[in-house]
Amino acid sequence: MEINIFVEGSNTTANSKNIPVEDYYQGLFRSISSLKGELSNYGETNLYVFSDDFGVAKGSEMADSVLTSGQSINSATMVDNAQECLRDAAASADVMIILLSTNLFKNTVNQIWNELVSVATPESIWCLGAAQSALSDLDLHALEKKECTVLTYQRVGVARLGKETRSELLEAVRQKSR
Repeated sequence: MEINIFVEGSNTTANSKNIPVEDYYQGLFRSISSLKGELSNYGETNLYVFSDDFGVAKGSEMADSVLTSGQSINSATMVDNAQECLRDAAASADVMIILLSTNLFKNTVNQIWNELVSVATPESIWCLGAAQSALSDLDLHALEKKECTVLTYQRVGVARLGKETRSELLEAVRQKSR
């Protein structure tokens, strides 16, 4: 099973950059690392981190090489890279987890929603976490027509994923893995 998680970096970081990106970000980001660990019991789990500092990085990449690549990323380039990554992942994923701030969600997911739905794997699981204003712009029924399981978390404040939605997600993945 292919599981993809998309999140933004955190303002809280580790002192060392000689560690994977997924360990570099701290604070509330740790709940995402924990989720990735739990999901890895069910299949290949990929974590993608979006940042204006480096664009898009896999969680397994070393933070020092990503952050010191010398690559200058502007917001438009980061959004383009994020959209490309989302499109590629949606075409083969069994599970898509997208947990982003309102602006980034609207600038990435909302802008290419019809494309994501058209390439989405039938019967896949989609977990979307963003503010209600971003989620309300999406036609979730289009995914449901493909017999996809769709879970949403209306993000309030800094929490990336609520406990109830996390439990529902883990249960859906467990069921799919049987």
